[in-house]
Amino acid sequence: MLKNVWRRGLFAATARGVVALGMSAGAAEARTNRALLVAVTAYPNLPKKNWLVGPNHDAELVREYLTTNSQMPFDAKNVTVLADGVEGAKESPTHAAILASLKALADEAQPGDFVYMHFSGHGSQQPELIPGKETDGLDEIFLPADTDLWKDRDKGVPNALMDDEFGDALDAIRAKGAFVWFVIDACHSGTATRDITAEGPETKDRELKPDDLGIPSEAIAAAVSAAAPATRGVGEQTRESAIRLTDAAEPQGATPLKGGLVAFFAAQTTETTPERPMPRGQEGANSYGVFTYTLFQRLAENPNMTYRQLAQAILQQYAADSQTKPTPLFEGDLDARVFGTEKIDTVMQWPVKMKGGQVELGAGLLHRLAPGTKLAILPSPTSEMKEALGYLEVSTAKNLTSEAKPVAFDGKPALEMSAIPPQAYARLSELAVSFQLKVARPPANEALSEEVALVNAALDELAANPEKRFNIQLVDAGADADLRLAVLRENEVEEATADATANPALWFLPPSGKIAANDGSKPPLVAIDLANPKKLSDATAVNLQKIFRATSLARLSVASDYKPDQVSLNFLIKRENKDGMEPMDGSAVPYVNPGDQIHILAENKSAKRVDINVLYIGSDYSITHITAQRLESGSKLEEGLLAFTDESFGLERMVAVLPEAPAGSETEDLSFLEQGKVPPATRAAGQPSAFSSMLGQIAEVPSTRGAAAFKVNDGGGPKGGVMIFGVETQPRAE
Repeated sequence: MLKNVWRRGLFAATARGVVALGMSAGAAEARTNRALLVAVTAYPNLPKKNWLVGPNHDAELVREYLTTNSQMPFDAKNVTVLADGVEGAKESPTHAAILASLKALADEAQPGDFVYMHFSGHGSQQPELIPGKETDGLDEIFLPADTDLWKDRDKGVPNALMDDEFGDALDAIRAKGAFVWFVIDACHSGTATRDITAEGPETKDRELKPDDLGIPSEAIAAAVSAAAPATRGVGEQTRESAIRLTDAAEPQGATPLKGGLVAFFAAQTTETTPERPMPRGQEGANSYGVFTYTLFQRLAENPNMTYRQLAQAILQQYAADSQTKPTPLFEGDLDARVFGTEKIDTVMQWPVKMKGGQVELGAGLLHRLAPGTKLAILPSPTSEMKEALGYLEVSTAKNLTSEAKPVAFDGKPALEMSAIPPQAYARLSELAVSFQLKVARPPANEALSEEVALVNAALDELAANPEKRFNIQLVDAGADADLRLAVLRENEVEEATADATANPALWFLPPSGKIAANDGSKPPLVAIDLANPKKLSDATAVNLQKIFRATSLARLSVASDYKPDQVSLNFLIKRENKDGMEPMDGSAVPYVNPGDQIHILAENKSAKRVDINVLYIGSDYSITHITAQRLESGSKLEEGLLAFTDESFGLERMVAVLPEAPAGSETEDLSFLEQGKVPPATRAAGQPSAFSSMLGQIAEVPSTRGAAAFKVNDGGGPKGGVMIFGVETQPRAE
């Protein structure tokens, strides 16, 4: 939670520009692009329950993007895929095959080459093989297809890939003068968090806990106990990458590496990362690593980025999707441009290709071209939107391709296919932003079967009520969802506090389903009284309404017309125990503690007035309105220090809403969006707030409507945007 310390102005947001694919020839002619894609789904030596689904889809997606959509295309012959069950894969992703492919890359690499590596599969931990090497006493490992069960302390997990093996391979490639981008979508957690969600086929963590690999818990405990220094405690402001690719300092006298390195990690050492059907809400979607899909979704939307900007975009998408864990990490030459391309101005538009009675487009779901999306038909790529001949509506879409049909839209009739010029372009005109909250029912609990039945009855009643002020879709306990419910007793939860009760309660959990009951991190819950079903129904309705509003507000961050050079936003953190302020790096989610303060700076560099509202979404789904002010063209704004409190802990989000201000209008004030936290106990339902303008749809959306239209402008109408920035609040270490 945040509280005001003092105030003297306001701020703005780094607006994400609406951009698109454009091909650039910014690399040297002699450059060769090479890629190694490793996808491990099947583990023949391990129980089948530990196998995955998504890595193969990751490899297919990445290969398709690199060879068809990248600004610097990869020749298919230079893209090596190691996977079982993927068409065109070279061989199985065994330990030996991976090392051989890494060596081949080093042998083939030339100065100026670009090497992309992507690893999808299970990660885990084991007692360190070299005592004293790891701060926590544990080695992080990636698991190839021939991984076997752990047998002894000295040899470790058979055929596991160690961070040293990755580091040596990357050093060999960089020594040749090639630039390496390394991406790993795997878990590396040795923690024992509890997941209350019933095991389902749709969502899985890419993690094998040490005991899944036959590593005795006492061996892990002994390794951790012997480590010096001990693992970081709560409240420290650092994160550790899952796989250590390079030493912090090169040995004295070592030859400096010629090639650059960027590393993207799906999770830090203590976290897990999921795979699930993507994109969210798409019927029949394949399962992908959430990190892999999000990375290429944001890259497809805007290939004209640095690695740091891409990292920021990924973290913003996680915050928008209420993805509380894991926290991706990004290291290396982050200010280099993705794939080494030149900076170019791009637009979300694509050549129109005719096929029968449909239009084919070289863009799809990754570019947010879901069915129903509207695109303007323009006579040329340089045409203005006011020159639109008509409009298309996406009818079917895959990840990187889609089909569309002419439709009547925005006062123009549907064009005949014959009237579309041969050189026409389709430019994004209107996106759809989903305002539906997908809620997973509580899994069965034999000890509390009556309570589970009562909750399900209340949910059915709410879902069927057309008068409710939120839009929910109920799914089974194991299905993919935005919110998970559980019925259990608080004292049954791991690490429950001393005052935890034995009373049954309905818990409101994040998509991961993971739960903690320690102070400050306890999710919202409602006490269940079998004798008073209305009390449960009313309290559940209140909570779902608040969660729906907070989730919908966050989800609107996908919609922005502004480019970074038009409206800028910067955050500075003042630590309670330090002098001065430190900039908040948008490529990392910062830890903050109670007493820390945040300072917000903004500048309107556009030619138009901009109204700026700042809101704060707590981990308890509270919404706090910080300020609302108008920025004239060319003006700057500062919002004074705001202090973090100890009322809630977890992922919390700063949201900036930036509508263009028409001449003569009143300053847009969104203070009506404020709401208290979702309470941890039952209370009577109150009257819903009335929402207005675009954001009014969050509160007043009819139960039959799952999306709202967001108009994309290119200068012809008022602009607007919603920006989101995540922080992780946690108790200060004692």
